[in-house]
Amino acid sequence: MLLTRALDGVPHRIISLNPSINEFLFVMGIGDRVVGTDLWSYRPREAMKTFKVGSFTSADLEAIRRLRPDLIILSYPVQRQLVEPLSSTASVLAVPMPVNLNAVMSSFEMVGKLLDADEEAHRVMDTYMDLLRQSTDLRDALVVLSLGDYVIPCESSYIASALNRVGVKYIRGLKCVELITNKDGVLSMVDRINPQLIIYEGKTKDYRPQEIEWVNKPVLYTPNDTLAHFGPSFPLDIQLLINTIKNGEKFVKNTSSTTRPSLSDPWYKPYL
Repeated sequence: MLLTRALDGVPHRIISLNPSINEFLFVMGIGDRVVGTDLWSYRPREAMKTFKVGSFTSADLEAIRRLRPDLIILSYPVQRQLVEPLSSTASVLAVPMPVNLNAVMSSFEMVGKLLDADEEAHRVMDTYMDLLRQSTDLRDALVVLSLGDYVIPCESSYIASALNRVGVKYIRGLKCVELITNKDGVLSMVDRINPQLIIYEGKTKDYRPQEIEWVNKPVLYTPNDTLAHFGPSFPLDIQLLINTIKNGEKFVKNTSSTTRPSLSDPWYKPYL
């Protein structure tokens, strides 16, 4: 994790361009310190009321300066091009994409320490890990994320780590994240590694079976931005995925990316 310069006291004006960390801040109970976010920060629903200063890969530098932040949180390496220009405005914390659940916890712990909210951070962290309990036994699963191109997480990813923890054993042999631009490339990989189940994250929040009719293996479909988010909603969405598998269904319904829950909704009750 990269902090570009020492903080001058505890930050109270935070801009978070990392949707997963942003949700963590609100669930910790310090969302009132968040003065700006990106367009993808809609978890919890309260985050949608914050001033929007960019997308996931770009930012309005002048708008950020006007908000006078004392800490800016980014996602690395996706937003690495923003680290240097934003460092002239405030200290920047670049949070790496987690390679496993331990890395998720390390990121949460670091944020909690910087914001003098250690107790609140550990409360959320303990609940997060407790929600990821062994509850099924399924082997050789593969995740395919439709993010413009197809992104296939490897063994060293928080997605694989979480699925393994709940009993959905991730396929072995993928040593790095695969970025594939076409369906033929995905099918070639599927044929090579022979997964028993493909968990496919679609382009939208709706179930679109036409997106997966070319896949030649059993498929479980999740709405967009469900597994591609490691914030506090992630283990709750994983529980929905497990229930869908147990019920023999094909589409994971009512994930946080589709319902966009408020902190006052039952969705966040395990954390509060």
